[in-house]
Amino acid sequence: MPERLAKEIMIPVSEYSTVRTTDTLTTAIKVLRASFKKDERGVITGHRSLLVLDEDNELVGILTIRSILKAIEYRSLGPAWVGFTLIGSNVINKGVNMEVREVMRPVYKPYVKTDDKVTHVTHVMLTNKTNILPVIEKGKLVGIIRAIDIFDIIGELLGSKEV
Repeated sequence: MPERLAKEIMIPVSEYSTVRTTDTLTTAIKVLRASFKKDERGVITGHRSLLVLDEDNELVGILTIRSILKAIEYRSLGPAWVGFTLIGSNVINKGVNMEVREVMRPVYKPYVKTDDKVTHVTHVMLTNKTNILPVIEKGKLVGIIRAIDIFDIIGELLGSKEV
């Protein structure tokens, strides 16, 4: 079986949730929650991050659930915060009015190209300690590859071999 390419496993940018740098965390939370689906057992699936675009529709950052939670914790209660049981709506409001640009992870590098092999994509992901990579073609963002997408391929490969 020939090695797969980034373009074969990426999620096209048109299918991924996005926000603007000037949006508030409240907006980001709403957009992220709109991607969630609950199955019959109540298990939630959906995006764990958002692509952050500037006024020219260029990717400038990635906003993760973790970064949102950290921002709310830091702005609301400081590092001594110990659990969700302490959160009241007034406390949360202090954090969610921040702009996305204050919380996002800027995207300068790393990124991969559409024709990069999945082994290279995996190497870039592991070397840079990230779970999501932008996929670029001719200098433009065309998709996203997540660690789960690579993990799925490993599962496929193992499934095709006898254990």
